[in-house]
Amino acid sequence: MSNEPPKESWKSRTGLILTVASGAIGLGNFLRFPGQAVQNGGGAFLLPYIISFILVGIPVCITEWVMGRMGGEQGHSFPNLFRAYLSGVPLRLLGAIGVTIPLLIYVYYVFVEAWCLAYAFDFVTGGISLQSPTGDLNGLIQNSSNHFHTLVGAKENGTAIQGKIFYATLACFLMNFILVYRGIAKGIEVFAKIAVPSMLICSVIVLVRVLTLDNIELGLAQMWNPNWSALGEAKVWISAAGQIFFTLSAGFGIALVFSSYLKKENDVILSSVSAASLNEFVEVAFGGMITIPVAFLFLGVSATSFGTFGMGFIALPSVFALMPGGAFFGAIWYFVLFLAALTSSVTMLQPVIVFLEEAFHIKRRTSSFFLFVFTFALSFPILYFNKNFNALDQADFWVGTVLIYILATLQILIFGWVIGARKGLEEGHKGSHAQLPKFFWWVIQYITPAFLLIVFGMFLYQNLGSYINKMDVDWMIANAAPGTNPEEAKFQALISRYVFLAILAVFALVYLLVHISLKNKEEAKDKSKNKILPIFLGSFILILALFMNFLPYKESPSSSTAFGSVSPHLTLDGTLIMWVSLGLVTLLSLYCIVKLFRTREA
Repeated sequence: MSNEPPKESWKSRTGLILTVASGAIGLGNFLRFPGQAVQNGGGAFLLPYIISFILVGIPVCITEWVMGRMGGEQGHSFPNLFRAYLSGVPLRLLGAIGVTIPLLIYVYYVFVEAWCLAYAFDFVTGGISLQSPTGDLNGLIQNSSNHFHTLVGAKENGTAIQGKIFYATLACFLMNFILVYRGIAKGIEVFAKIAVPSMLICSVIVLVRVLTLDNIELGLAQMWNPNWSALGEAKVWISAAGQIFFTLSAGFGIALVFSSYLKKENDVILSSVSAASLNEFVEVAFGGMITIPVAFLFLGVSATSFGTFGMGFIALPSVFALMPGGAFFGAIWYFVLFLAALTSSVTMLQPVIVFLEEAFHIKRRTSSFFLFVFTFALSFPILYFNKNFNALDQADFWVGTVLIYILATLQILIFGWVIGARKGLEEGHKGSHAQLPKFFWWVIQYITPAFLLIVFGMFLYQNLGSYINKMDVDWMIANAAPGTNPEEAKFQALISRYVFLAILAVFALVYLLVHISLKNKEEAKDKSKNKILPIFLGSFILILALFMNFLPYKESPSSSTAFGSVSPHLTLDGTLIMWVSLGLVTLLSLYCIVKLFRTREA
């Protein structure tokens, strides 16, 4: 072991921005966003989406960058970054959550990344043939569904480790760890500078092909025509806020760790907004203009019956099977998805590597090897127990949704109420090349945490009960789908339970490691401020528990936001929403590019 962890730094501000942006750009930009839009009012969805970007997206991004630079004096790992503001159990809990989230998300995200790699390989080699003998659309979709479920091992437990998806997953593991082993400047930053432009160029090629298809305006109408009545439904606003939250990777702690390598004179305001704007441009310009329009054009109304995975790996392969030159454009599209996934997954490893090196002074070779073995061991059950995506779904809910909401909310509360929003923004403006409005401290201190708590509370109110029920054997047997025998239902419940317990076990291990690393290190500050977090979260949990107990949530399907309830042709308001949305994200991105260019020497 060495006495000191390796010294890391960024070669350029551009590299940092591209790295943080590439960490946020993922499958959600290309698949989740368009699906959320068409299910929640089409073009009308963009109104709550933009409001959420202003009230949640920008504040969370800015606070992560500011706190990262401020905490960099203490160290670069999550526990050290918050040592100046917290102590005792709150510091250990926050540190453990910050290390656990990227670690466990990587464990299952790399599996999905392997799907993209396998599909790109299939399209390049001609290894995917979906046409049905009768040539009917239903047969094509069924063939696509069979190919997907067979490839990823979703039909029977254990089949994923017997097929090529296992080798694709192993290849993704190797690529991720080679990049992270090379460090920030020589590995992650260099890759981001290559991957992001490649991703944008390939996306433009697919977009041009989509927009030159005959009658594509019919597909654009389904994506962008607004159903204004949808704005009266709470779930539309919750979905919009959730999409902004997930697309910017808020609560992953990645931007926080990366920005901790900045110096006091380095800009954080313009850099954070630039990273967020690049992510939004990719989401609206490519996700919004490709996925739903082309899926509807070839598959019709049935395109809306697919979820995120179904849209990406069943509907779109069917589209490319029907499209002239589909094999070529399919290969490019899945290469884009693979790059988006790889740029996200490699950034998830850095916070864990940094923690191991800072806490225990482990060399990069040792920490990389240990983490490779540990994450692969955790990924193996996700691959093995993949029937109906049960284990993956459970892991994504508890880690990829619940924990990241908790972490993002804690970060905002610490910035607004422990550090102080005014003081924090004054610190953020040091060395900044862009100024925020003076009232923005008020948004960060009051509006953003309230918005996050309300959205998170409503999300748990709607979903928590069902995921708890999935761990109950009796409930699963009583509510089993037709044709599912009791033993199978019992097995699914046990898998859900074991995934939850495994997450708790990993969290406990990380908490212990954080405790050991902080021994004789923590700096106790004003303890009166530390009471703010328990008061906020205790009140939140109490109110949520009362609502869930006395007013249990019941799904009431609404026809007002049903797909196809608007004009099949692109209307004037739909056209305006499309061009205004594209214009806004483009202008914001251009503004950031111009400002960055003018201050490139700073």
